[in-house]
Amino acid sequence: MASDTQSLTVISGPPGVGKTALALSWLYRHSDDFPDGELYVDLEGHRTDNLIAPSTVLPRFLHALGTEPDHVPADLAEQTALFRTVTAGRRIAVLCDNAKSAAQVRPLIPASAGGVCVVTSRWQLAPLLLDGATMASLEPLTTDSAVELLGRIAGQGRVAADETAARKLVMSCGRFPLAVCVEAALLATRPERSITSVVAGLLATLPSATPDEEVSMNACLDQSYDALLDDDARQLYRRIGLHPGSEFSTDTAEAIAAAHPPVHDVTYLLATLVDASLLTTAAPDRYRFHDLIQDHARSRAQRDDTAEQRADIVRRIVEHYLAVADAADRVLYPLRRRPEPVYAGPPPYVEPFTAPRAALARLDSERTNLLPVQRLAAESALHRAVWQLADAYWALFIYRPYHQDWISSHQLGLDGARADNHLLGEARLSNGLGVALREAGQCEEALRVFEDAQALRRRLGDRRGEALVLHHTGLAHRDLGDLGQASKALRTALALREETGDTRGIARGLSALGEVESLAGRHEQAITCLSKAREMIKGTGDRTVEPLIERLLGQAHLRAGDLTNARVHLSSALDALSDMDDVAEEGTTLEALAELAQEEDDAAAAQDFHARARAIYGRTRRADRREMTGE
Repeated sequence: MASDTQSLTVISGPPGVGKTALALSWLYRHSDDFPDGELYVDLEGHRTDNLIAPSTVLPRFLHALGTEPDHVPADLAEQTALFRTVTAGRRIAVLCDNAKSAAQVRPLIPASAGGVCVVTSRWQLAPLLLDGATMASLEPLTTDSAVELLGRIAGQGRVAADETAARKLVMSCGRFPLAVCVEAALLATRPERSITSVVAGLLATLPSATPDEEVSMNACLDQSYDALLDDDARQLYRRIGLHPGSEFSTDTAEAIAAAHPPVHDVTYLLATLVDASLLTTAAPDRYRFHDLIQDHARSRAQRDDTAEQRADIVRRIVEHYLAVADAADRVLYPLRRRPEPVYAGPPPYVEPFTAPRAALARLDSERTNLLPVQRLAAESALHRAVWQLADAYWALFIYRPYHQDWISSHQLGLDGARADNHLLGEARLSNGLGVALREAGQCEEALRVFEDAQALRRRLGDRRGEALVLHHTGLAHRDLGDLGQASKALRTALALREETGDTRGIARGLSALGEVESLAGRHEQAITCLSKAREMIKGTGDRTVEPLIERLLGQAHLRAGDLTNARVHLSSALDALSDMDDVAEEGTTLEALAELAQEEDDAAAAQDFHARARAIYGRTRRADRREMTGE
């Protein structure tokens, strides 16, 4: 894995052989060679039902490398091209862990001569030879190396005192590093146990003297599981094995522990499982399973717990994620009209979020769990939770352009609403899916979905909801460049909103219509619409829409050539954003001010505004997201 030229290395081998540990160790030792950053993704190739697509990974990589959110395309080919452009000339390292196929990896390879991409996989991934890959195949450790590893964890003196038993132990582990580490952790936490007794217990469960990795790992894990002194630790281990993703938070474990009979002292028990090498810490208050260990935990739950107990745990997992998303959404969109979550049991307690940024960060940290949790809910016939999860996660996708996850989540949610026979849920998820498709650049498909959403709102007799769908229909036409159809749809939506007395909706509709009029060059009409929207939104308490309208007014005056009023409204918008956490809107306003400075031939000011905008981009989503509130 030379770091002086662009390098692609594939480390393959059976599970538990140490592929990821080797890759991380090498990258740690060479971290100084990659001053422009190191990127990591678990492609979850061991989970055939939950492969991570490159189109999901690239937006995160591009954000981490400083690309403005609005500049991340939805199309995979365009994302790949942008990633190659961004990484050209940068010395970065990319670790693609647990890859299943060459197709998963190719778009994630950096283009720079000084970059490195390291891939771990259970498969050879021979097609990557065409990309210049170097192949490294790992086998189990030699007996001497396995004994040395055992000694590093359990104590060299202890191993030296009974080397014959130590050699038997590592041979019984198949000399797989993961199995050896589990047994070593058992010895380290049980100083009263001899290596000979551990070997005897392990050999008693093995069907042969030369077990394969699955047999040896299961035997080792059974022994470590049985050796846990606290029955609560065994119970928590089994329960969290039912979690659909490999990573989870402390409060998720606490929600799982609350199942009957409840398990207490969760933080202590998690530390116990870490000490036993059954879990690792992924970040503060977050834990991760190795996939082999999680499979074992799940198998113990199947063996040791009843179907009713497992169903209760699954319900608690699903409803915990729903409660977290609901709490975050209430902070990110306090005026959003959304049905109250319906829980099968008592509503789970979730610590309230104190700031939008914290709420968004939590949703983002759980993004890789969203689709697995939705699928788990669907498999468990928790259909209402499936669509409510998609609905509650709306804010994440408005702020973060994970287009494919957005579409997939809302498609799952739409299927869940239909299975739940919940017409309002179906209408909401249809509209949300249409917005997701429009955001991904699939405007024609979005218009077809909006037609379905419109029909559903009519069946419900929901005139306000019908206006919302028409509003988004207008935005889709706007994105297609059909300003005539956009104006027609927005005006029809406005008439419905006036009929229902939806003051906030009228203001939002007028602002969208004003933007369309401005883009069409009808400056007087645009400024009239936007000025009326500005007056209507005052006093509603909607502090998020006010700066948006000010910014649109400033841009409308700018297009009309009225630089003085453009500066007044753009400066007002920036002032209104000063005590808010709406950094994306702030970035767009700064860009508009930069355009104004250019019109005024003030190159230094324009450069300064652009620099300030770049400095805050990447922390949130689209600047026009207030048009997309999922009412």
